[in-house]
Amino acid sequence: MSVILLRPYLSFASGATATLPVSTEASLVAQGLATYAAVSGVNPADGPPPVSGAISVGSYGPAVVTNIPIGNVALTGLETNGVAQTAWNTNITEMFVPFWATWTGAAYLNGTGVGTNTAVLFLFNSNGVLIQWTAIAGTTNAAGASVWEKVPFNVPVTLAPGRYFTGLSLSGTTVTPRHVVAAMGAEPRCAIIATITSHAASLAVLQAAPITVPTTYTTGVAPIMQLYAA
Repeated sequence: MSVILLRPYLSFASGATATLPVSTEASLVAQGLATYAAVSGVNPADGPPPVSGAISVGSYGPAVVTNIPIGNVALTGLETNGVAQTAWNTNITEMFVPFWATWTGAAYLNGTGVGTNTAVLFLFNSNGVLIQWTAIAGTTNAAGASVWEKVPFNVPVTLAPGRYFTGLSLSGTTVTPRHVVAAMGAEPRCAIIATITSHAASLAVLQAAPITVPTTYTTGVAPIMQLYAA
């Protein structure tokens, strides 16, 4: 792909047609400094071509995406203490990934209740198929109150832009993660997977068949979650 420069760039004059790295071309177009040049079979109005080359942190977007906009209200003003989930339930929340990236793991936002409960975090595609998860033995909640509890996936996962779902399962009720409540002004589609007796049993159920993709929002159900890259 090539771009037509609208202003001088490097050694190129304004109006020149230049072939640059895909990420550079996309950045110039996004800033209004260039337009895509027409090539055989490609319409510049269709936007940038598919990504190519290695996908790494910072290539196409930031290193963290969250399921809701995060600000002072979400962090300190609402459901400050968090609310315990039913042990072994998996609370599901919608997550939108706006760019190609390879994700190291997922995280949930702690309330003030922390402790020795273990967590497993799950990742589903838009059809509800389980595509990745964290250590099935469970990862002990240890980051502290009112901070992100980051848990790595078993294997980093590369995702195309699109809609996904993340899930949080806890072994007990000492830990009180933050959830999305109506006053936050965000309404991610969310649901709760029925109670199961262990992390391993949860994995078996979630692998056996796709989850029913949630189509409604219920206050206090969706954990505040993120995907993060190393």
